[in-house]
Amino acid sequence: MNKLPGITACIITYNEELSLPECLTSLSFVDEIIVLDSYSNDRTLEVAEEFHAKIYKRKFDNFINQKNSCITHAAHEWILVIDADEIVSKDLSQEINDNILSDSDFTGYFLPRKTNYLNQWISHSGWYPNYSLRLFKNGKGRFGGINVHEKVILEGKAGKLKLPILHFSYKNISEHIQKINFYSTLIAKEKFEQKSYSSVLWAILKSISKFILTYFWRLGFLDGRVGLIIAVLAAYYNFQKYIKLWELNKNQQNRS
Repeated sequence: MNKLPGITACIITYNEELSLPECLTSLSFVDEIIVLDSYSNDRTLEVAEEFHAKIYKRKFDNFINQKNSCITHAAHEWILVIDADEIVSKDLSQEINDNILSDSDFTGYFLPRKTNYLNQWISHSGWYPNYSLRLFKNGKGRFGGINVHEKVILEGKAGKLKLPILHFSYKNISEHIQKINFYSTLIAKEKFEQKSYSSVLWAILKSISKFILTYFWRLGFLDGRVGLIIAVLAAYYNFQKYIKLWELNKNQQNRS
């Protein structure tokens, strides 16, 4: 019988005391849990200690650097990157084990993610299957891309798993709007540093196009009233990104 390769689960955290227990409970099948914390001021670290996670601290600068720092602490052959508000079902853990034990030449795997939003599982709206590369061999993957939409850059071939990571997202609409404000600011700043430009009209057009894409092209209407809420807030998110970029450019011009 082949020996099962070791798995390290890597999680970055900041004030995740409410979500973290269920996440860590679902990771009982891994050999090691790494928590890289951005100096939480709640019980996040106490929760991590209760589950015998290895804890490291790093001041947050951006998601790419934070996640790359986290995976450097992994000691095992495979790395599973998961967020504090996600859980791995027993069936998914079995699928993970079955695949890494196989003789496949894959060095990484894309996993789908299914989100629970406003007490409803979302099956459309661009939120599902939402594949991302979350499982990869240690030393074969590193985060790159752009912040907020960071991705694993893999050396080698990637396969796909069937069962999803379960994502328990925003607790309510207020939290969703708070996150929109936070992430849109990060993206606007990054675009500004890349010398991108925007206008009020462009921000409006981008928000309209996002609504059409989410609600109609990505079948958000099949998610019912919640799908409509997702589409409206997706449009609002796009408007925020590009109107904040316009503001940054305008402020720079005024200083010139």
